[in-house]
Amino acid sequence: MKKSLLALAVIGAFTGSAFAADSSVQLYGIIDMGVAHYTGVAPSNTGTAPGTTASFTGLQSGIQSPSRIGLKGKEDLGGGLSAIFNAETGICAAGTNVTGGNSSGYCSGGGFMQRQAYVGLTGGFGTVVGGRLNNPAYDNQIAYDPFAIGLTGSYGNLSLLNKNGVANLYRADQTLAYVSPNFAGFTGTAAYTFNVGNAANPINTAGSTSRAVWLSGNYSNGPIMAAVDYSQISNMENLGAAFNSGSKLKMYDLYGGYDFGIAKVTALYSNLKVDGISGSQKSWMLGATVPVGPGAILASVGEYKNGMGSPASEPTAKQYAIGYTYSLSKRTNLYTSYSHIANSNGANFVANSNASTNLGIANANSNGFALGIRHKF
Repeated sequence: MKKSLLALAVIGAFTGSAFAADSSVQLYGIIDMGVAHYTGVAPSNTGTAPGTTASFTGLQSGIQSPSRIGLKGKEDLGGGLSAIFNAETGICAAGTNVTGGNSSGYCSGGGFMQRQAYVGLTGGFGTVVGGRLNNPAYDNQIAYDPFAIGLTGSYGNLSLLNKNGVANLYRADQTLAYVSPNFAGFTGTAAYTFNVGNAANPINTAGSTSRAVWLSGNYSNGPIMAAVDYSQISNMENLGAAFNSGSKLKMYDLYGGYDFGIAKVTALYSNLKVDGISGSQKSWMLGATVPVGPGAILASVGEYKNGMGSPASEPTAKQYAIGYTYSLSKRTNLYTSYSHIANSNGANFVANSNASTNLGIANANSNGFALGIRHKF
C-alpha cells in the first residue's frame, strides 16, 4: 500500500510539473446533477404500459449544462500567432441507466470526445480551426436563450436544430471554420463541412457527398446584441431519408437582445425548409433574465410549428418556462426550473433538456420540474 501511494505521489509530481511548464494547457469540466420530474413522456421511455399517461422522476445528469470533461490549450508561436486546441467529451454523471432522457453512453455529444474536438491557429487575422465543431447557430441559441439550452425550460425543447425530423444540426464532423477578429463589436463566422453523416450513414463513399455550409454574423456592443446565421446541407438524399436528388436543407435564424440593467430581454426566430417538400418549420422564443441577489430569475415563452409537408395538420408545441439560479460561488450554483409544453395537431415534445428527440405522447401536454446543483472546474 505504501509503495502504491508513493507511486501515485511521484506520478502526481511529474504531472504537476508538466502542466506548470505549459500553463496554457487546462483541464476543465462540469458536473451537473439534479432531481427531475417529467410528465407526458412516452411509455417506451419510462417502462409504463402503453395507453397510459407516463411520467418520470429520478436523478439526472446534465440538466442545466451537460456534464463534461475536456482539455484545451494555447501555445504562443511568436509574432502574434498562437496554436489552439480543444478536446471535450460528455460524461454520464448519474450513470447510463437513465429513462425519460438521454441514455447514451456519453450523455452528450454521441461518443468519446464527440462534443467538440479541434485544432487550429489564431492571430490578428482571426481564428482558423478544423475538427468536430458546434454549428454557429447552436452557439447563438445558447447565448440568446435565458436557460442557455439547459434546464427544463430550454429552448432546445423546441429548437429546429434537433427537433426537425430531418437532421441533428448541433455539431458536425469534418468541419473547417474561420472566425473573424472583433470589429467594433462585430464578428463573423464561416464554416464548411466536407461530409455530413448520421448514425445510419456516417460516411458516404460513393456518389455526391452531403456537405454543409454554416454562416453567422454577431454584434455585441454595450447593452445591444444581435445576430443572424444560416445553415445549409446539400444532397439530403445521402442522409437516409426520402428526398429528391440534390435537395438541400436551408435554415436561418434571427436574434436580438437588450440589457436594461434590471433585466435582459432576448428574442429569436428560426425557419427551416427542404427542397422538394412544401412549407417550412418555424420556431420562436421571447425570454428575460432578471438579476436577483446572487442569482437570476429566468423566463421564456416559445412556439414550434411544423408546416412542412402537411400544412393542413401543422403539429404545434407551445412552451412556457420559469427558473432560478443561485450562485454559491464563481464555480458552483444551485438551480430550479419549471416548464409546460402544450402539444397539438400531433406534436409530441417533452419539457426535458436531456431529450435529443421527441419523446412525448402525441397531443399530450408535458410538464417538467428540476432541482439540482452544477459545479464547474
